[in-house]
Amino acid sequence: MCRSIVEKVLWHSKETPDKLAMADGKRGYTYSELAHTIAKLAVVLEDGMVSKGDYVLVECTQDVNFLMLDLACQYIGAVFVPLEKNAAQERVSSIYEEMDARCIIAESNYESAGCCYQVSDVLQKAEGVTEKELNYVHRNDVAEILYTTGTTGQPKGIVISHQANIAIAQNIQQGVRMNASSVEIIPLPLSHSHALRTSYANLYNGSAVVIADGALKIGALFELIETYGVNAIDISPTMAKLLLKIAKRGLKKYADVIEYIELGTAVLEDETKEQLKEIFPQTRLYNFYGSTEAGRSCVLDFKEYDHTGCIGYPAVNAEIFIVDDGRKQMQSDAGHPGLLAVKGRMMMDGYYHSEELTRATVVDGVLYTNDLGYIDEAGRVYVMGRKDDVINYKGIKIAPEEIESVAVKYDGIVDCACVPAKDAVCGQVPKLFVQIADSVEYDEQQFFEYLRASLEASRVPDAVEVISEIPRSSNGKLQRKKLMEQRLQ
Repeated sequence: MCRSIVEKVLWHSKETPDKLAMADGKRGYTYSELAHTIAKLAVVLEDGMVSKGDYVLVECTQDVNFLMLDLACQYIGAVFVPLEKNAAQERVSSIYEEMDARCIIAESNYESAGCCYQVSDVLQKAEGVTEKELNYVHRNDVAEILYTTGTTGQPKGIVISHQANIAIAQNIQQGVRMNASSVEIIPLPLSHSHALRTSYANLYNGSAVVIADGALKIGALFELIETYGVNAIDISPTMAKLLLKIAKRGLKKYADVIEYIELGTAVLEDETKEQLKEIFPQTRLYNFYGSTEAGRSCVLDFKEYDHTGCIGYPAVNAEIFIVDDGRKQMQSDAGHPGLLAVKGRMMMDGYYHSEELTRATVVDGVLYTNDLGYIDEAGRVYVMGRKDDVINYKGIKIAPEEIESVAVKYDGIVDCACVPAKDAVCGQVPKLFVQIADSVEYDEQQFFEYLRASLEASRVPDAVEVISEIPRSSNGKLQRKKLMEQRLQ
């Protein structure tokens, strides 16, 4: 049984040496070529730079070099710590100092933060070295530390073991029904857990991953699809929405060759789902639920079943159940929701240097979330929203997504967000913030008439406020807390 992702890569290099493993806009690597390159990079890293257990900060270059440096760290048992592309000096310095890192490998100049090596220099040195045997790690050894973006508070370092990475890879592999011929393109940032884990899943599976530098360069994206015979796509809901807007006709050309599309990182709007179903009638369409702490815990095939709030069935290595406010397991349904609790081999080890936060979040291997939801008779899991976001109107629990999914379909609404607002009579009422397209004349009365005709009376917003932009994180997650802090003073 393999103990790490890189060990599985080496296994594939013997079984299918000439098969494509990874590629980007510059070149592709077979499994044999990938294994040799990783082994040489490992020699360079160990030659006075890194030892087993050391922390190595690596700036995302959004190409195969980044993944190979990651795998080289795994090869020698170093701990990989990904940084965003062009991460701020202050952020890099903070992470470097917090974990007493051994070095930084980057394209940017981070010499003021600590010992910094240039990616190009490391790659060049690797060309002339002799390979060495893999320093086999234990499945429970730390593989990487993934820092959150810190958009709503102090960044947290999430400690992930090799065992967790393998379990997450299996969750994805079986969740999307990967096969040996899968060639999946990823235009999402590799420094974020979602894209990194999709890469691991393909390498674990023995299939191919193609790295794209974003989705805005449509010509380059389509060229990669053509060059490497891409038959699967991993995107975020925000990116899907963008592609559907600016490249819908181009996407239709690949309707017959794309076997599956997987999405994650944020709430997937109903309108986006419907457009994907229309353009890709033969394609399997998946939406993943999970977190950096418990990767890809649940998967929904929304081509087969689609209902507001449904996140599908627990992944192969995950167990999901519902607990009350006292964290006691409970029976749930739509009228009696509780909080989602998750357990399984894909779980994090904890938060780096934060035992108190770890103990507050994980108890006896169970991750307790703040997501309010329930499980139906068929075993499907539903999320109504974050506990603090759910609107308690006269004792009725209202998920803000129920209102947002209707509001965003109104002509001229670019984006929207619904939050709970205090009310002396009802306890809480829905308040809706909307972002209007520049070219549209907004009529509030007509919009309210549309909402009343489309929603139950209890779900019609008490007030609607037009704002210039709905706050979202870099990967498209709606920042309700930030919105409430800014607007509900």
